[in-house]
Amino acid sequence: MLLNAPVTNSEVPNPDPERPNVSITDLLGTVRLDQSKGEPLLTEKILLAMDIINDQVLLLKIETETQIRKYKRAVCYEAAALIGEENLDFDTTTNGQSRGENQQAKAQSLRRIVNHTIADLTNRKRNRVKLV
Repeated sequence: MLLNAPVTNSEVPNPDPERPNVSITDLLGTVRLDQSKGEPLLTEKILLAMDIINDQVLLLKIETETQIRKYKRAVCYEAAALIGEENLDFDTTTNGQSRGENQQAKAQSLRRIVNHTIADLTNRKRNRVKLV
């Protein structure tokens, strides 16, 4: 994905007032994304990612700078995975199928980072088992 269109640095308010807000600059500074969809899409994906991450760290108080950084990392990578899944290539040619599979693999890789970050945030062990 390429950087190609400027967007403003709007801060997305967290639905949970006890959790940190995440800005578009936080998202773009953490993961490499295509900005061509613009601020509304990026804002919506950040909000959706916040909802997903908030559900996973429901009872956790996020107070320290390290916890805030890990929370924002989890939200940003989850938002990137959501955007990547939404933009899968549905071209029926061999090249299109290959690109779609690569994008799915990237979304899975992003989610793995989210899971590891949440494990670190909640002081759980990282799960390194791959089910076949």
